[in-house]
Amino acid sequence: MDPLDRSLRLSNLNLLPILHAVLKHRNLTRAAEELNVTQSAVSNSLKQLREYFGDDLLVKDGRRLRLTQKGAALLGPLERALGAVQEVVASARFDPAAATRRFRIATADYVMAITAPQMARMLSEEGPQISVQLVTARGRSTGDLRVETIDMLITPWQVIETALYGDPKLRHEFAFEPLAREPFVCLARADDEAFRRGLTPEAYLARPHASFHLDLDVHASLEHGYLFQHGLKQFDRIQTSIFTLLPLIASQSDCIVLAPRSVAQVAMRGMPLQIGPCPLPIPDLELFMVWSLHRDRDPELDWLKGLIKRAAAEALQDAASL
Repeated sequence: MDPLDRSLRLSNLNLLPILHAVLKHRNLTRAAEELNVTQSAVSNSLKQLREYFGDDLLVKDGRRLRLTQKGAALLGPLERALGAVQEVVASARFDPAAATRRFRIATADYVMAITAPQMARMLSEEGPQISVQLVTARGRSTGDLRVETIDMLITPWQVIETALYGDPKLRHEFAFEPLAREPFVCLARADDEAFRRGLTPEAYLARPHASFHLDLDVHASLEHGYLFQHGLKQFDRIQTSIFTLLPLIASQSDCIVLAPRSVAQVAMRGMPLQIGPCPLPIPDLELFMVWSLHRDRDPELDWLKGLIKRAAAEALQDAASL
């Protein structure tokens, strides 16, 4: 008998996804949640795996679990093997009309605001049983993507660059594809005459602002990144992680807001606002889709990417025509 065939017969391949989830999460509860099984089932499977490999695979380290040397060595080959199996199983053409898949996408709320309506319509026409859960991106979203709590992250390229600079190995874990590009504009209250006449860079910086700030530790803001790089300061009277709240603040105060053109155009439909150019040469917003590299040939994910690209293109075209 071929040695590989004998090895496969001696082992229970059904345990490999469990092994992968346990090693990836280093937490039996989270592994059970991902696999939709009980924690006791995961615990029993781990016992079998420990006996098979003759190693504990992961052990307690204070309040946490850490991988043994054997467990760490297994994780990479296991991910590649399961990825190859996934390609074989998913090699048939993905049929969204018959699929019941749920996707999770992490992004900023303004991306949700301009793409979700188009996505909802397209899903009803092409994949009526498919659901998409849009969650707010956060500082730990790359970690969520790594353990596949989410299927995709949509974020500005500048944020990706910062993450890659801090952790270059991410380039070998994730794949990237451009989604959309658009300029920033400024919003102010409709009766703001000083804004209407036009602001110099100095006058712009002296005005109170309402701006986006992702969380306590990560601003993830192109606006603040530009100001920091050029040694500039502005007074941010209000900072919020809810980007779509900013136009409402501008409409009822003397605050100026920097926003992508599509968001500004949508806000103009129902709020007393005016749009003007930004006096500072802040680079265009470049949104990118990010996903795990080992899912690069996943037909389900390929379909999702296509759906998002069409939704974004339609949303930006609609905004540009207003």
